[in-house]
Amino acid sequence: MKLKLFLTGFIIVSIVSCSQTTSRSGSVIDEDKMANIMYDVLLAESFVESYLMKDTTLNKDSLLKVEMDKVMKVYGITSANFTESYLFYKAHPLQLEKVLDSAHERAVRGRTDVFIRRRTLKNR
Repeated sequence: MKLKLFLTGFIIVSIVSCSQTTSRSGSVIDEDKMANIMYDVLLAESFVESYLMKDTTLNKDSLLKVEMDKVMKVYGITSANFTESYLFYKAHPLQLEKVLDSAHERAVRGRTDVFIRRRTLKNR
């Protein structure tokens, strides 16, 4: 899972314009919000790979950019703000680890909830 998060971050950075600024400023997204954004970015990437890419005539990068823009809109941030924050956390591994661990925990909780609901429905 951590490898997938790393790959997602790499793809995001390659899609969005890169900023070399890694010093913390007021526009760096806080850890909790960044964890939620990273989780949703992962979901967007999975959606593109699992569903939209079934049509091989479509361009994966442009589809991913569309889905990323939707995530940014939900959180009220810009791609530049996300990129700046991502680069900050990437330059500060201990803080990045907290962000990624929080995103992972959210995924685990969501998956557990789904399995519990499925069992409950089967047992009725």
